[in-house]
Amino acid sequence: MGATGWDYLVPFDGSVATTLEQLRAEVFAAGDYYWPGGDDRPKPATEDELWADEWVHESMTHSILDIFKVGTGDPASDDAFGSTFEVTAGECERIFGTTRVTADDLARMPRPDGDPTAALNPLLTHRGVGRHLIVHAAGVPDQILFFGYSGD
Repeated sequence: MGATGWDYLVPFDGSVATTLEQLRAEVFAAGDYYWPGGDDRPKPATEDELWADEWVHESMTHSILDIFKVGTGDPASDDAFGSTFEVTAGECERIFGTTRVTADDLARMPRPDGDPTAALNPLLTHRGVGRHLIVHAAGVPDQILFFGYSGD
């Protein structure tokens, strides 16, 4: 099947960890993830059941559900798998020309082939590692863009 890119722009909910947890719950509840076997197998009722499935361990969910925590340090490190890492101020400056990215800055990003995060994709180190970008409004965090790719 190959890896799948994913991105979610969601309201900031007080902290990156809280926002990630809320987003994961919403994606799971909506069933908006890859489930091996498709409609031939009922989707699990809990995330524990999801991750108990051997096929999911092999193929992952191709969604934010493959990201479990907020990481610190280097997103290219060997222990980065399953974590999301903040886009640094230097990376923001290089890509957007500012360290406080706004929704207008996101709207101006080039979108080759309709990919909303194409300009950010070079920041991705490997599958199963996400990145997040805090989007500001009136100088304060307003939204978070989570993006990455995962899957087999």
